Amino acid sequence: MNVKVLIVGAGVAGVAAASRLLEKGISDIVILEAEDRIGGRVHSTSFGGCTIDMGGQWVHGEKDNAVFEMASPLNLLADFALKLELSEFFDSSGDKVDSELISKGLSLIHHINEESAEEMKVFPGSVGDYYTKMFAKIFKEENMQGTQHMVAKSVLEWCMKYQASLDGSDSCFNASGHGHVEYWTCEGNQLLCWKQGGYNTVIDLLTRKLPDPQRELPVTSKVLLNKEVSSISWDHLTDKNSGRVVTECADGSLYVSEHVIITTSLGVLKERVHSMFHPALPHFKITAIKGLGIGVVDKIFLKFPHRWWPKEGLSLNFLWTEKDTHSFNSKSSSKQYGGGKSWLQDVFSFHSIDSSSTVLLGWVIGRSALIMERLPETEVLDGCMELLQRFCGKTYNIPKAEQVTRSIWGTNPHFLGCYSYRSVDSDVLGVSASQLASPMVNSQGKEVLLFAGEATSDHHYSTVHGAIETGFREADRLASLYSSTQSCDVVIIGAGVAGLAAARTLLHSGIHNCVLLEAQCCPGGRILSIPLDDEGSWIEMGAQWVHGEGNAVWELAHQRELLSDIISAEGEGLYLREDGVAIPLGVVQEVSGEVARILEECENFALELGAQKDHPCSIGQHLNTRFRDYLDHCDYDEEGRQQRLELLDWHNRWQPNPIFCDRFHVIDNSCTRLDQLSAKAFGNYCFTGGKDYMNFKHGYSSLVQSLVDDLPSGMLRLNCPVEMVDWQGVSIGDGELKSLSKQMSGADSKLDVHPVSVTCCDSSRFVARHVIVTCSLGYLKENHRTMFRPNLPTTMVRAIEDMGFDTINKIFLVYKDPWWSSDIRGFQLIWSRHSAEHEAWSWVRDLTGFDVSPNHRAVLLGWIGGRGAEVMEDLSEEEVGKHCTQLLKRFTQRSNIPPPSRTIRSRWRSNQFIRGGYSNTSSACDVSTSGPSSLAEPVFCRQIGGQKHPAILLAGEAAHSNHFSTTHGAYESGVSQAQLLLEYMNTAHQVLSTCSEVIQAQLLDYMNTAHQVVTVRVVFCLAELSLGYSIISGKQALV
Repeated sequence: MNVKVLIVGAGVAGVAAASRLLEKGISDIVILEAEDRIGGRVHSTSFGGCTIDMGGQWVHGEKDNAVFEMASPLNLLADFALKLELSEFFDSSGDKVDSELISKGLSLIHHINEESAEEMKVFPGSVGDYYTKMFAKIFKEENMQGTQHMVAKSVLEWCMKYQASLDGSDSCFNASGHGHVEYWTCEGNQLLCWKQGGYNTVIDLLTRKLPDPQRELPVTSKVLLNKEVSSISWDHLTDKNSGRVVTECADGSLYVSEHVIITTSLGVLKERVHSMFHPALPHFKITAIKGLGIGVVDKIFLKFPHRWWPKEGLSLNFLWTEKDTHSFNSKSSSKQYGGGKSWLQDVFSFHSIDSSSTVLLGWVIGRSALIMERLPETEVLDGCMELLQRFCGKTYNIPKAEQVTRSIWGTNPHFLGCYSYRSVDSDVLGVSASQLASPMVNSQGKEVLLFAGEATSDHHYSTVHGAIETGFREADRLASLYSSTQSCDVVIIGAGVAGLAAARTLLHSGIHNCVLLEAQCCPGGRILSIPLDDEGSWIEMGAQWVHGEGNAVWELAHQRELLSDIISAEGEGLYLREDGVAIPLGVVQEVSGEVARILEECENFALELGAQKDHPCSIGQHLNTRFRDYLDHCDYDEEGRQQRLELLDWHNRWQPNPIFCDRFHVIDNSCTRLDQLSAKAFGNYCFTGGKDYMNFKHGYSSLVQSLVDDLPSGMLRLNCPVEMVDWQGVSIGDGELKSLSKQMSGADSKLDVHPVSVTCCDSSRFVARHVIVTCSLGYLKENHRTMFRPNLPTTMVRAIEDMGFDTINKIFLVYKDPWWSSDIRGFQLIWSRHSAEHEAWSWVRDLTGFDVSPNHRAVLLGWIGGRGAEVMEDLSEEEVGKHCTQLLKRFTQRSNIPPPSRTIRSRWRSNQFIRGGYSNTSSACDVSTSGPSSLAEPVFCRQIGGQKHPAILLAGEAAHSNHFSTTHGAYESGVSQAQLLLEYMNTAHQVLSTCSEVIQAQLLDYMNTAHQVVTVRVVFCLAELSLGYSIISGKQALV
């Protein structure tokens, strides 16, 4: 079988490589997988009525983590329930160890780890040597004796087993101290788990089955299972396969390919490096395979008839005394495997899992794991029960487990280990992952063997995200060998609603040579509907409603019958003070009406600019001043005045400075404080009339999907972030004159001018006549100085930097049943001006309250803005739910409010491609006279002859002067900028039509004279008048 690219291994590295190749248009690929399944060391399976992961368990970290970046926007991850404070330690005599002693031992380990980073860089020994040395030093300094010394020593031994399980080493004494610091931790939560489906979900993300099965890449159809590779001949010199790779499988099948990407585990490479490759790999490659380490870490799952441990999230940890370590080796039938029951000494912990309340997961490492793998499952179960009874039997009544299953990574010939680490041998031999990753070049100078997999990652080895990154890396390496710069009429950056609208407008006008680049794994931008349950329910993580009927989004959604009949509202329900007392509805309506009247005054400032130069410096200042004037003219007692001020703080939260911060309008305008919001520009926003707060039948993303369905195949490219937009224009050198003359002399030829170059992070490159940039204002604020070359014009930069773009987030509290009565529409939180802020969760003061979801009777939706929205993103969902429950108990004065069954929250600030909610016009824009109209101005480059050419246009809600902050504003902005380009193209048509064929012929003849150079300059000056478009009305253009 002949194929362009053969991939050995259908683990996540192989699947990632295949997905990336398919996305780049390389479809002639085959994946050979030795197992009978896809996934490699990612293996989710069913056990005891739940899903368990036999391999990869957690997503480690958030920032720069490829798995997190794919899964987080779809809300597929949750915080693992295991908590350190619920860890219980037992000694081998069955006694529960005093928590203070454990805390002391663990704090010593933490201290050592904190201090180790710099010291380990130059430490000559192993990780175990370093820990032993540091502990001995601390023992001496702390003068530890007796029980304290014994417990600390046992904790050290336990921690080294735990560390070995993290490293993937058989023992900490095998892992290099120096190499230990080569691993780079991704910032963020290190123990994120999958809400459902297990780690196999990452395969669906890589193949694009998620979020849209209709756009799934055909990766699985490229996989051939049960295909164990036996030999790879990679440098043929004389036969018919010269320059190609011949791969043979154990079943005798042959595959001839231009390239092979090898993603097999390091364990398999170690075992078969000398027999698999022909000719032999070079010495440096063999040495790298030998020197890098891979160990065995296994899992043991026990299913019990009921939960006998007291709490979910509990871990049971075992500390062996020195005496018991030497004595524990009872005779049994397992002695034939070389260890008796001593393997149980390396089962260092059991803990609960999130997917089942009756299953415990145990961990075993190293040589003991290999012994365990060879035992019958019945003996594994009996051994684990003996271990649990020995350590925990005095404390808990432990029933016998009903079922057992375990991983066998060490003895499986297709893996021979779990994951790689930097071994002591790595230091001795001086090897690195980059040597393993280095491609093999055949005698013809062609890169034919490429290596991927977690072991080839310089800094993210031993992780799933590291494996995926390497698959992408090698696919990009191959794609760069075949890729040529693609030319387009228009490149659109960003597949949010503005980008999709621009693409749709161009396509409808016959401009098909366009590409739409989206950095994230799914289109939609700040529109994101995610499933709530298996019954088709959904929630909106981003855009919530359609605002008004007289706008393009409503028209499109109405035409396609996407809207539901449900009309929502904001700020309904009970307005509760901290003592649980509800403020009378009449008072609520009075304050709301007065605030609305004052804001209407602000709207008039935009209409009076020509006649009135004096205006408030901010919305916050004006609202504060005018409301106080209102109160001063009313005859309220102190209690009535206080109630109205507290309601204003539902609009106006009292700050220590003191500055009013309108909570509701902070969220409504996506700002941190209303005193940052321009009063002068507030009235520029225009409501389009008709119904407001309209919902979709199947989520806002149904609108996105309907727009995506209109695109031709291949136009939308996901996971394609842009690194650089170079809009310096083109220059024509004298060396190109002959080529240009030849292009211009053919009857059907054309000379394209593409003054903008777009380079993506994966090194793919596009040259275009125009680029429409629809990135969020938050992204532009963070990246505009590095994204564009040269820098954008000063007026546009000023607008990007001066306009506001802050964070809004949502919190969904999902309950099994509503605990509130059916007539309650929400709980709005009215804080006292004198209440003390709780230091641990003061962020909740930026919540306006909770509305009952109109689509889900047992869901509360909370809105949060300002600084609190950013703080909330750093908390776990469990912590968010806990704080919100405490908050609701406080304001309702009900102690029996149950915790939510699920807490779901958005994290728009943390999204590196969004960085916030939506835009506003700040007071700083009043000074710089910048705003949305500044963003909407085309950016011109100068081409030959000095003519202007609209190279870059910005679109999105921030670029709409009247509908900023809305989805329809973003859509209309995309349409408007696309129409501007279409008008430009039509002008080119008209200008070019005035050029007669006679004049063109005379110019072409004149080019053959001694005045070629001057002529081409003249031709290009005329060409500039035609604005860069080549074949119009069947005539040949001169550009």
